[in-house]
Amino acid sequence: MTKTHFRVVLIIGVLFLTINTFGAEPDSLKTRRNYRSYSLIIQDSPVGLTTMHQSNENYLSVYRLLSNELYKNVKPKTGLLIQTISELFLYPLTHEEGHRSILTSLGIGSISQPLYNLQGIAYVNGVRDAELQNLRDNDLPDYVRLHTAGIESDYMLGNKAEEDIVFKFDSKRNLFVEVYFRKLLTMAYYTASLIPSLSPNLKENSNELLNDIVGHDVYGAIKNLHRPNIPFYRYTDYKDMTSEERKFVERVGYRAILNIASPVFFKPLNIIKTEKLKLSVSTGYTMCPFGDFIDENFLIQYHQKYNIHAYLRQFENRNTWFMGGGISLIDYQITPKFNTTLAGHLWSQPKNLDFNTTESQFGGSGDLLFKYIILENQSHNSMSIDLGLNYKTVGFLPEEVIMKEHVGVRIGFTVNLIQK
Repeated sequence: MTKTHFRVVLIIGVLFLTINTFGAEPDSLKTRRNYRSYSLIIQDSPVGLTTMHQSNENYLSVYRLLSNELYKNVKPKTGLLIQTISELFLYPLTHEEGHRSILTSLGIGSISQPLYNLQGIAYVNGVRDAELQNLRDNDLPDYVRLHTAGIESDYMLGNKAEEDIVFKFDSKRNLFVEVYFRKLLTMAYYTASLIPSLSPNLKENSNELLNDIVGHDVYGAIKNLHRPNIPFYRYTDYKDMTSEERKFVERVGYRAILNIASPVFFKPLNIIKTEKLKLSVSTGYTMCPFGDFIDENFLIQYHQKYNIHAYLRQFENRNTWFMGGGISLIDYQITPKFNTTLAGHLWSQPKNLDFNTTESQFGGSGDLLFKYIILENQSHNSMSIDLGLNYKTVGFLPEEVIMKEHVGVRIGFTVNLIQK
């Protein structure tokens, strides 16, 4: 649920306008190639309504396409203003889909309400208390993730947009607003939780189907990690939390500041920038089903052909650290008609995704994406058919909604448009 008050989001939007108007360099980027690719996933796994990965991928492609068309038709400052205002209303679409996608993957029906109500709140509802309590009592990791999935979706969207800028798949002008909002609001969800007065005063409706599924995302997740066996209720306020839980609020609030360390915001984080080699670094943070994690990202481009995203990841449950990492080769052209993206992830996570244990279990995931061009016109605009294959062991991987062992298939297409 989008718990940030509308006025807080508006303040962030005004802050963005101030910073970008007076502090950001003009966008003189050109992409590394003379076309831009817009991919859409038609069917993902598990089959049903859109998954988190699917809704994020499709949203970002449409956003990039519309942003590019916007700046072809208006002046840069006008485009910036339109993007900022639009982002205030577009932001909840994928955030709420993140929450909804977890319920759908578990076979629980729900209704996404991504438009702000009179309180400036967007949410997911349509779920009975008994269904939520049953999920908490029998599958705590998924129940905790139900709280944090919206922020997880924002986090991954910010990373994807950052990749597109650094690898020059799209321009900084088109994507800066998206990166800014996703990264700053990921931070704001956690850091603003340190100030209880910024949280909305929510009251549970007597009609349980009208209530938001979880209430305050951050407070609810932390309460249920620490006290999963207390009598069930949805909406958690700061005053309801124990001293230990409030310390955990401080932990997530301060760690979330890591999200602003992006090469899109700070030029010194573009460590190497030569004709042959580019290296940029960033950091990130968000919560997960058994606690939280910190990322260090390394974005490497070699000879404008090899686009590599490597990362190190440190998970923590209550008191124990667990290590992980991964590497992706993105959009590698094998032949003029055949592209691929390869990704591998390895991790050590708490056994049974438990918040309290010191025992670990190892896991991993592998992804293959193949794109083959089947249509091309005289202007060299083209379309590819895309097939993705994924295998993961038991464990948590951001944006993958299934935490059990899983084999998945993705089918979609990509439109490649020549830039004139």
